Amino acid sequence: MSVPGLYHYRLENGLNLFVMENNSAPLTFIMITVRAGAVTQSSENAGLFHLYEHMMFKGNAKYPDQKATMAALNEMGISDWNGFTATDEVSYYFTVPAKMLRNGLEFWSYAIRTPRMEEAELKNEKEVVVSEITGNMTDPSRIMYAAVGKHLFPQKPWRRDTSGTVEIVRAASAEQLKDIQSTYYVPNNAAVFVGGDVDHDEAYRLVQEIYGDWKKTDSVPFEPVPEKAPLSSLEKYVYPDARSSDSFVQVGYYLRGPDSETDAADTYGADMWGMLLQKPDGPFKNLLKNDEKLSIPQANYISGYYSTERASGIIQFSSVMLNDCPPVEKAEHWLDVFMNKAVPLMQTDEFFGEKLLVDAKNMLENSKYYELETAEGFLRSLSNLWASSGLDYFVSYDKKMQAVKGKDVKAFVQKYIAGKNGMFVVFVSPSLYESNKEDFSAAGYQVIDAENAFWWKK
Repeated sequence: MSVPGLYHYRLENGLNLFVMENNSAPLTFIMITVRAGAVTQSSENAGLFHLYEHMMFKGNAKYPDQKATMAALNEMGISDWNGFTATDEVSYYFTVPAKMLRNGLEFWSYAIRTPRMEEAELKNEKEVVVSEITGNMTDPSRIMYAAVGKHLFPQKPWRRDTSGTVEIVRAASAEQLKDIQSTYYVPNNAAVFVGGDVDHDEAYRLVQEIYGDWKKTDSVPFEPVPEKAPLSSLEKYVYPDARSSDSFVQVGYYLRGPDSETDAADTYGADMWGMLLQKPDGPFKNLLKNDEKLSIPQANYISGYYSTERASGIIQFSSVMLNDCPPVEKAEHWLDVFMNKAVPLMQTDEFFGEKLLVDAKNMLENSKYYELETAEGFLRSLSNLWASSGLDYFVSYDKKMQAVKGKDVKAFVQKYIAGKNGMFVVFVSPSLYESNKEDFSAAGYQVIDAENAFWWKK
């Protein structure tokens, strides 16, 4: 491994172990991650990976119920423990006193491998998850996230929705959760991350002792998401967003990007493109900032990024502009500048010239120092990258990024942005929308709201 203090092991059963030594405090962070989550869901079990996560703390072969589980955490002196379900991973973590390394590793082994899934506990936890689902319907950020997933992944939108539906969660059985366990909660689909005041040899010895007899499976099913050009034409939406101010108009433009499962070679050019795009005084931000009609106050009001995901990569652009003319007029001008000036610009030496590439690669190298500030922070990022892209991708990433050339950035833009139909969204306050409703309708904008954003609301 090229990262100072980081060690990697792979057990015979396929379980990966990552250890990062940092003895600045007598504490050890332990996390176990499974390559699962929304991206492994079907329309029949959407939301059950999240429900399963909740049940992980409800008892197992050693700690028979939630009370015993909480007592074990308290005995180890743990105050911060949790789990989360994301698009590409389900992870569970806590930080223990360094002397409790064995206890912590053993705790997660029992939780991961022998959950009880009692029907009484399951019934109670279903209602907790249902309340989260219904709460999402009033959360502006979740509404917008759902709308993007629904329109960019029309064939399988549930593969970006960790929450699922009320009906599916309420109908869930212990047998369904046990099927998830036997299919995905297996060592050759999991990784243990240990960081802090720990010796890597000792951590490996303990993990081998505690997890070495965990039985692997022959294979773990996974089906890539097929949509790469889901929109037959540009789609325009307006979102009356309760978080928005009357003083601003914000726009977002969304496109499908490369997926690490099927398009790994394209992700390096995508990442370099993202770094070039973020330069405060770079050509992309200058183009938008210097356009007086857009009235963008500062460079940090402009953004664009691509996030590597296993099978649901998205490219996003965003700008926040002063509300000094009719919002539809402002939005249409941004779209014209983006399509006819910004996209062509991103395919030229002015955008990815040699000096700009060198600067971006230096920024990438320097960013490592920030990542290594804490073992926990680094391992969390590593967990996400391992889940979305795999071990080989992580090992070779720095070398591949340093080899990126201008032609690779151009190829990414041409393949995923230029000439591709995207989802264009204008964010305005509810009051601003009401006073401009007719203009938006006349310009062909559809409204996004809680009633049409979620894939399961027909």
